[in-house]
Amino acid sequence: MTLARALKKHRADLVDAGALRTADDLVRLVDRLGFAFAFSRDAAYPVPVADEKSWKNTWHWKDELAEAKRLYYGKILVSKPTFVSMKMLPVFFATHGRAGEPDDHLEDVRAGRIGELGHRIVEYLTQHGETQTRRLRKELGIVSDEGRRQYGKAIDVLQRLMYVTVVRAVGDGRDDYNYTWDVFARRYPEALRAAEKLSSFQACAALLERTVALAGGVTERQVARLFEWGAERVSRTASHLEGQRKLARGEGGMLLLPALARA
Repeated sequence: MTLARALKKHRADLVDAGALRTADDLVRLVDRLGFAFAFSRDAAYPVPVADEKSWKNTWHWKDELAEAKRLYYGKILVSKPTFVSMKMLPVFFATHGRAGEPDDHLEDVRAGRIGELGHRIVEYLTQHGETQTRRLRKELGIVSDEGRRQYGKAIDVLQRLMYVTVVRAVGDGRDDYNYTWDVFARRYPEALRAAEKLSSFQACAALLERTVALAGGVTERQVARLFEWGAERVSRTASHLEGQRKLARGEGGMLLLPALARA
């Protein structure tokens, strides 16, 4: 079997969307995978999708399961809706190398990774706690269409960096559907406690190992873009896992499961 066929079979065997008949099924799937895109894949990244074909039920389950802390839902990977298992959530957080202090975000503000609006969102939620989207935008003086677009971009960045998170969704229709937000550290203190046991490097190694297990094979460039890691971080982490024989390098720098490297 060629490597291309082996990778295709490996990825196809990961998810059976037809098996998602209940919310419990979705939790079991996410727990098994560790993380996955929620509803649609990105062709540039060989990461599984939890429910790509018919996600009417999954759309509602995501809110109730996230509120109950049975899985994590947010825009984590390349600003796309992502499910993360509760066991894997501390690993994602630990890759950022933060303690979860209220002023952690200031370093990212100084580095330009968080803009002025993002800074204001974090400061507001830190001070006032859980706040619905409409109230948050009103308090920040966001009223124009452009302001709402900029708000959406800022929220996406803050989710990806794990500074803010969805607490719950309220409303049913398009006009009244509304998220409640809070700072990640206050919403998930148990994840922060678990993350304290991991160094940033250990977390990156665990996350890359899981990514290779899901994808079968992935390039260093894909990893760098998926997690927004620098090339040096990706290379150093991959070399560490290669030394432990948890991955193998294939043609073109592909990072492969050792079993598939022999395909």
